[in-house]
Amino acid sequence: MFGENLKTVAVRCVTCGAWIAVCLDEEDLARHREGVLAQDAFVDRDGAPYLSAGERELLISGLCNTCWQGLCPSDPRAYS
Repeated sequence: MFGENLKTVAVRCVTCGAWIAVCLDEEDLARHREGVLAQDAFVDRDGAPYLSAGERELLISGLCNTCWQGLCPSDPRAYS
């Protein structure tokens, strides 16, 4: 818990099919799967996230960071 027993797990992107390696604490993953929000589940004892925003999104939606950026660009000009 709190990112203290990190293990590498592979998560597959539902869009492109790429396998992404994520180092996380399996207890934290279990808490997230039980309903704890990703931003609350994957934090260290000081409350700082130990997964990147892209890694958390992969666990939430199944989208890798590349696919997420393509589907939800932060540049508003991409929509025109």
